[in-house]
Amino acid sequence: MKTIFRLSSAALLIALGVSMCFSPGCKKKSSTDNSTTNCQCWTESWLIGTWEGTTPSSISPFAGTRIRIVFTKAHLQVHDSISGNPRKIWTYSGTFTWDVDGTPWSMNFDSVNYPLANTILWECIQFKAANQTVNNISLRIADLIQVDPLHTIDLDWGPAYDKTNTAPTNFDNYGDVQIDLGGVIQRADYPSDAGSMIRLTKK
Repeated sequence: MKTIFRLSSAALLIALGVSMCFSPGCKKKSSTDNSTTNCQCWTESWLIGTWEGTTPSSISPFAGTRIRIVFTKAHLQVHDSISGNPRKIWTYSGTFTWDVDGTPWSMNFDSVNYPLANTILWECIQFKAANQTVNNISLRIADLIQVDPLHTIDLDWGPAYDKTNTAPTNFDNYGDVQIDLGGVIQRADYPSDAGSMIRLTKK
């Protein structure tokens, strides 16, 4: 069972600094304000609620499978900095449902599971040099109470850059879904290409 979360690193920040240090960001504060930026991480509540999406019809197996995620609460796991850039990692609790329109399979996820499986987290770094934020979501959902069929769902979003202070109402996920039924494994891979990812939209 995979439990590794894909998070940012100092190397990512250095790369971002090289590529974006001269990019326009959020509107600067006035010269009388000691702050250098007003680009902030969104509030943790931006994910709270119901999100739905459908797997691409062009990728088999599991083509056209509807997914529903209900986020109910958030917990701040990490509040530190990387190379002087503030970072927060929020984990969430709620319910993940696979195959909503067929044979639904649901599994709870909980912030207390971090950093193990059945955790969904959002990482935000306030990247000061570019006056914007860098965001990542990692979703790791797996069966905890049954072994046949055995579901393993690993999806990621990001890095996504924001200069507007406005949280998105949809996000595209890449990764893989694997279901082991009676020892026969079916797996679908969703590369980070346009049309190949799973878009989740807030309802």
